[in-house]
Amino acid sequence: MLSLSGHLTHIVATIRAAIGLLIAPGAARESHAQMVQKLFNRVGRAVRLFARLYDLWRANRLPAPRAPRAGTAKAQPAPTRPLPPPIPRAKGWFMNAGRHHAGLAHFQLNAFLARADLPEFLAAVPQAGRYLRPLCRLLAVPQSDFLALPPRPRRKRTPRPRATRQPNLRNPQLPPGDPPFRPYVLAAARYFRKRYGENR
Repeated sequence: MLSLSGHLTHIVATIRAAIGLLIAPGAARESHAQMVQKLFNRVGRAVRLFARLYDLWRANRLPAPRAPRAGTAKAQPAPTRPLPPPIPRAKGWFMNAGRHHAGLAHFQLNAFLARADLPEFLAAVPQAGRYLRPLCRLLAVPQSDFLALPPRPRRKRTPRPRATRQPNLRNPQLPPGDPPFRPYVLAAARYFRKRYGENR
C-alpha cells in the first residue's frame, strides 16, 4: 500500500497532466500560460511540503511549533517584474478546464481522504492540512470533518453611543429633536391665532 505522501504524489501527477490541457490559444495565450505555470508550481510545492512533514512525522523528528510573533509585520519585497494572473478561486473551476484528467484526480483525492491513516496524521500534524484544502477546492471535493477548519468567531461589535437630543431653539414649545416648522407655517399659525382666537 502506498504511503500518504506517495499516494498524494500520484494524485498531483494526474493534476499536472490536466494542467497541461489549460493552454488556451489566442491573444491571451501568454498571460494564461503564466497562470498555468503558477498553478503547476503550486501543486508541486504542496505535495513536496506535505511529503516533508510526513517523513518527519514518521521519523519522530517534527520540530516544536513556534510561538506566533504578535505585532510584527512582514516587509513586502518590491516587485521586480509583473506578477502572473491570479489563479481562479471558484470552487471546482478546474473540473471543467481539466476535462477527464481532472475527473480522475477528483476520484483519486476522494479515495485519499477516505484512508484510515490520514486522520491520525492530521491530528498529529495539523499544519499539513493547509496543503490538502486547496486541492479539495480545486477539484470540488468535500472536505472531511478532520480536515475542515473550525468557523471563525464573530467579532463583537461595540454599540455606538446614542446622540443626545438637542432642544429646539427656534421653537422651545416643540419636543427636543423635532425639526422646526417653516417660517411661513409659523406666520400662518400666528395669523389665525390672532384673527380667530385660541378656541377656534
